[in-house]
Amino acid sequence: MMDKKIGDLFKPVTINQLELKNRLFMPAMGIVTADENGAYTKAAIAFYGARARGGVGLIITGANQVVGSAGKKTVSSFPTPLANPEAYTSAGLELTRAIHEQGTKIFVQLAASWGSLAEQYKGCNAMTTAQIQGLVAAFADSAKIVQAAGFDGVEIETGELLDGLTLAHLNQRCDGYGGALQNRFRIVCEIISAIKTVCGSSFPVILRFGMKSYLKEGGHQALPDETFVEQGRDREEALAAAVLLVAAGCDGFDVTAGISMFESASYWKYPPVYFGKGVYLELCEVLKKVVAVPVLAAGKMADPELATEALKTGRLDMVGLGRPLLADPELPDKLKNDQSKDIRPCLGCNDGCLAQLIAGHEASCTVNPDCNRELQPMFKTVTNPKKVVVIGGGPAGMEAARVSAVRGHQVTLFEKSYRLGGKLKYSSKRILKTADDELIRWYEIQLEKLKVEICLDELAIPEKIAAINPDILFIAQGAEARQVTFPGNDSDKVTNALDVITDKTYVGPRCIAIGGGLSGCEAALHLAMHRHKMIIVDSSPDILSAGIPLAPANKQMLRDLLAFYRSEIITSARLKAVTEDGAMIEANGQERLIPVHHVMIAVGFEPAPSLFKELQHNYPQVYQLGDSQAVKNIRAAIGAANEVAGRV
Repeated sequence: MMDKKIGDLFKPVTINQLELKNRLFMPAMGIVTADENGAYTKAAIAFYGARARGGVGLIITGANQVVGSAGKKTVSSFPTPLANPEAYTSAGLELTRAIHEQGTKIFVQLAASWGSLAEQYKGCNAMTTAQIQGLVAAFADSAKIVQAAGFDGVEIETGELLDGLTLAHLNQRCDGYGGALQNRFRIVCEIISAIKTVCGSSFPVILRFGMKSYLKEGGHQALPDETFVEQGRDREEALAAAVLLVAAGCDGFDVTAGISMFESASYWKYPPVYFGKGVYLELCEVLKKVVAVPVLAAGKMADPELATEALKTGRLDMVGLGRPLLADPELPDKLKNDQSKDIRPCLGCNDGCLAQLIAGHEASCTVNPDCNRELQPMFKTVTNPKKVVVIGGGPAGMEAARVSAVRGHQVTLFEKSYRLGGKLKYSSKRILKTADDELIRWYEIQLEKLKVEICLDELAIPEKIAAINPDILFIAQGAEARQVTFPGNDSDKVTNALDVITDKTYVGPRCIAIGGGLSGCEAALHLAMHRHKMIIVDSSPDILSAGIPLAPANKQMLRDLLAFYRSEIITSARLKAVTEDGAMIEANGQERLIPVHHVMIAVGFEPAPSLFKELQHNYPQVYQLGDSQAVKNIRAAIGAANEVAGRV
């Protein structure tokens, strides 16, 4: 039975004349790709179908390309209605039937682009009036094909190429599409009007609308709490534009922020873990005061209490769940059925989705390896259950235990510390990384339901393993902090990142972090936000450059936060010694003494001592997983454990 406190999430809502069964929507995400005809693939249909079966009210597809180059019909990795209308319509009808069978509605996001963003912005100023009118017609033609394919509406992406026309600092035109606000937004108004003309006034057209650019002088992004002079679009201009757009026929606004010029590093467009909840709520609230059409927004809105309160107080009309629906497609139904504890949480890492897409790999989800692989066979329930032992309760160990138990095996998990989670239970202590703790809690609940025997505070010695005599042994003993030696390493001034973030070590007002990787920088930020003066020293030419690449948005925001909290960064340098006066470092061939109260060592991790070599021939099947095999990140650890445990 649904918790009445969140009942507002499941009340119907109307966009134009289209009624949606609840207030939850999936915003556009660039997860799926198209076939050679620019049409949706079977994999895409399965991906969206899984989210519809999970109970979401509205799905907005990832971007569909309107034009390729100067209005020419070209095929890209994105669905493209104009490339092959017959093929697009056929696949679209199959997709929309699958979605509608679940009582869910589906919009297509239409976006214009060609080449790099720099080329687009330059091209916007060079376009002739005829080319602009051709672009408007292309949007209308695309929308007509989308409508014929059974889709319920469209969303216009006003970023990317259209940023070049609507933003004053990019638009240098002197004709009817430049200068005053109404001229710069003329093309968007014409697109809406043209779609309404060919598709009918009742066909919903909404806008993905960046209400504030958060662009400061020098061309850099501004942080949430930063005082700055807006160089792009401010909310006052956005509100004035919204009135014009509604008059043109806009049926709703999907609110976002940021600017496309930063591409994948735009942390306002792809909010990382370092943001608080409800990223766009303040913008939605002011927009609601000037328009009568529905206002939608995603941006870390997965907290049902926050989402419900935002609906009740009229701050917005629909709640977006993008990455949370990658992590758990059944999130809406689980909320409705009072199963919120079973919702697998999104970490906000951007690693399984955005970073993989940027790297040219198949996008998925860090915590849900089944995401975007819905056509692959599900785990087979075993007919002959076996005894499984898992050594280590980090991400790899927990996932191996979960999958093994789901398949029907009898599972025992040994964890030498007080709690499951591995290094996650330490990272969750950092400011704004509470989702890591939520993931641990999710695993704890699932393993308990699956009746996995969990042995905490218990070292898995060979004799204990032999007493169980498992058929399958997973060794996932994790990693430990890499040790370094230097003169003074036994000083009371010396500590490590794990002890700092868990408050085992008191740190004085001035501290130096040796190591500029993710763990060192996040620990340094944790201290800096608690008013410590931080100096980060790294041997590489740049911080955050070692190991598995971070998602660009996360990397850039972490950099900017360190700068905002006045952390000093010294690269191409190494620690020589720790003395009573501070830390002696060497940079550019010269030694330098930095007066500090404490020295925090954070030079990465290495595999912890493992039982693999000792036990690999003792049992029928023995596998080494996660950091115990090689130091990886959460995505790699969970993904490998899921794959191996799913097939043995």
